Amino acid sequence: MADTKLFDDVTDKRVLNKLIPIGSPHYVQMQALVIDIIGLVPDAEIDLLCSAPLANASFRGIDCTEVIQQIIGQGRTGEWAVTYMLLIFYQAYGAVDSGSDAWRFMSGYLKIMFMITARQDKHFAKIDKLGVRIRMALRPADPQRDILNELIRIHDQCDNLSSCLSSIRKYEISVKQEEATGKAANQYLASKVGQIRLAYEVVINNKAFIGKTYDKSAKRSKKAQSVVNTTTVIDGEPLQKKLFSTKQSRKSTNVATAENIADDNTPPLLDNNFKPIKQIAKSSELQQWKLKSSYQHASRNQFHFPTNHRQLSVTGYQMLFSMLWQRFMKEHMKSRTGYAVLLLSLLSGLSIDNIIDDWQRGRSQRQYFVYDRTRKVSSIAITIDVTTNTRSHLLAHRQSYGSVFKRALPEVLQIMLEDKVAVSLDDVKLAINEVKNQLNLPALSAQYIESGLFVVIKNGLSKPLHADILTGVDVKHSSPLYYTSIKTADLEQTYIKAVALLSAYCDDEKKASLIDECSVSMNGHKSHVGSDMVLETSTCQQFFEQLAMSAESYNERLNHSIERYTAQFNSYSVWLWHTIMIQTGIRPVKHAPGLLNQLDFKRRLLWVSDKEERHGQSDGRLIPLSQFLAAAIQNYIDYIKQFAAIYNPICPETPYPLDAILQSEQSLIQIYQKNPKGFIGITPSRVRYELQDFFSHQDNWLRHQLRSMLTERVSDYLICTLYGHEHPDQEFTHPMSSSSINQLHQLSPHLDAIANDLCLKQIEVRLYG
Repeated sequence: MADTKLFDDVTDKRVLNKLIPIGSPHYVQMQALVIDIIGLVPDAEIDLLCSAPLANASFRGIDCTEVIQQIIGQGRTGEWAVTYMLLIFYQAYGAVDSGSDAWRFMSGYLKIMFMITARQDKHFAKIDKLGVRIRMALRPADPQRDILNELIRIHDQCDNLSSCLSSIRKYEISVKQEEATGKAANQYLASKVGQIRLAYEVVINNKAFIGKTYDKSAKRSKKAQSVVNTTTVIDGEPLQKKLFSTKQSRKSTNVATAENIADDNTPPLLDNNFKPIKQIAKSSELQQWKLKSSYQHASRNQFHFPTNHRQLSVTGYQMLFSMLWQRFMKEHMKSRTGYAVLLLSLLSGLSIDNIIDDWQRGRSQRQYFVYDRTRKVSSIAITIDVTTNTRSHLLAHRQSYGSVFKRALPEVLQIMLEDKVAVSLDDVKLAINEVKNQLNLPALSAQYIESGLFVVIKNGLSKPLHADILTGVDVKHSSPLYYTSIKTADLEQTYIKAVALLSAYCDDEKKASLIDECSVSMNGHKSHVGSDMVLETSTCQQFFEQLAMSAESYNERLNHSIERYTAQFNSYSVWLWHTIMIQTGIRPVKHAPGLLNQLDFKRRLLWVSDKEERHGQSDGRLIPLSQFLAAAIQNYIDYIKQFAAIYNPICPETPYPLDAILQSEQSLIQIYQKNPKGFIGITPSRVRYELQDFFSHQDNWLRHQLRSMLTERVSDYLICTLYGHEHPDQEFTHPMSSSSINQLHQLSPHLDAIANDLCLKQIEVRLYG
């Protein structure tokens, strides 16, 4: 540890002025409190302050609530982080007391902050993070409270900060292991503990500041994400335009930008870089033909149809896998790498370039072939790039345990991956040529092999969604991945079946060995992976139960004032809005579900237009109504007729627009607002305002919830139809589609079953008494 006994009064004052800046609220009193709190617990290794503690230092005379509001209002939470933290801590634990375990912990915590500030380097940025960790931990129901309680316990049991550091390290490892295995819900606590542990290491081990470095590829990737390419068809010719994304208004939506882009504007399959030679440069017809041909060609290849000539049949992949495995087992260790890369590509669905790049790294730096230090095994890890849920009050109630799915590898390939190897691309090409000649496949190339696992799962097992997940398809090219929380057991079974199908041409002993080795579960206690927005079914049940209770709570209590009528009306409208979301999966756009004439109760269909439409696609789409939802909407229509009869004579200046709603001139679901007074069509922002502190989540979370509950219940193409996630030219209502409306109605009983699973009930709202 660096010598910390050489501080003088000048250093003390300089550090205190940086921790508690001059001009901050009650800065003289707060500086005295810092001196007093640091002096609560003597440390033989650290003797920081020459300034004598003040006996009368206390929080007396400080209006904590007012000062906290002042700090937040002026946007000084970072600059005045220590003041903010101490005020919150005082509100939670009372007056400073040397006998309090909490304040004895704070004594050590402030010592760490003091020493970091005294260094006068870029580590000072950690002061704000340390303050945030304590403030967040003291919020109601925040999972970081466990971290604070453990830190208080550690400081109580340890004699000095050095021994505290070793205990914090053990705690971090324990939390990280529990989150990684799924033993505990992943609430991102390990990274928070890591921030605190690093601050202690800076002081105790005198760590120098090391800034992050970014390579060129990371910069290119970051830059590329800020540009959205879209294709516009002008005079029958698709032309590309670039949209530079800007920060979206958080007032209108709180849905992640990337998720909206992937959902509404799928990236075009064609980059319009066609440059004809000078002799034909002016031939617009030729350019148009070339562009259209390239677009259709890329579109066909993306779907991996069984007739695609750029891939093998399932039987072809079985023969290829068997031949590769035989050659791999016969070759010497030095000659195996080329065959190992091809086998890894067939088993993982990853590109050969990604496999070579990953293999050349150390085990701790690998992205795809990760090493489990506890079990001493390597596995394939695929990360689904979903929107991260950072709402602390929801972390413990999420259904998914992260977005990383791992699967086992054969033992001989694990042995090959133990060391980093500089794989030559020439060895891979040589292996491809040898297999090509032996199997008499003159067109065999790396592209055929890379698409092998996808083709086997999609065409052989008829699991397109599983194929996207297991082969690491980018969410930008498969919107359902953003919304699906899926059982790890189902993915593991699909992988085992795929291995069994691939190894069908191997001898029985080798086939049984491969299936057995690839059947090992690598995901621990993780029951689901995928969307971070999906909540546990029990939590969703409680949410709808509370909404129903809120609407029904006004029954027989409406004789006090007209405000109770409008409050009941808003509660009922909010309940119906959420019910429609969970029963249709539509996007939470303004005024959803739209006008009354968009509903056909006889045929039980809803027409919606909640996204930008592609060229050549009919406007909007049809969604089947469940019996439960149809009854709920009809009950609501009966209610608003009674509501208008009571409300409009009492408040003629702000009438409820019943006639306009029934004539489909205004949206079906309205909300009453007080400023300005009147009724407006429901919007996600108004719903958030009505819920306020009761519940906060991403606007489209029920879209995630329904997608996950429908998965494995019905065919995936029907779910994509419901969500508007079909690929271009593959739409359910495409003019050349052979699908019928009766197929769409197959969803209705499953939607009713989901309503039953969530314990939804038709609420009884009465307007009398």
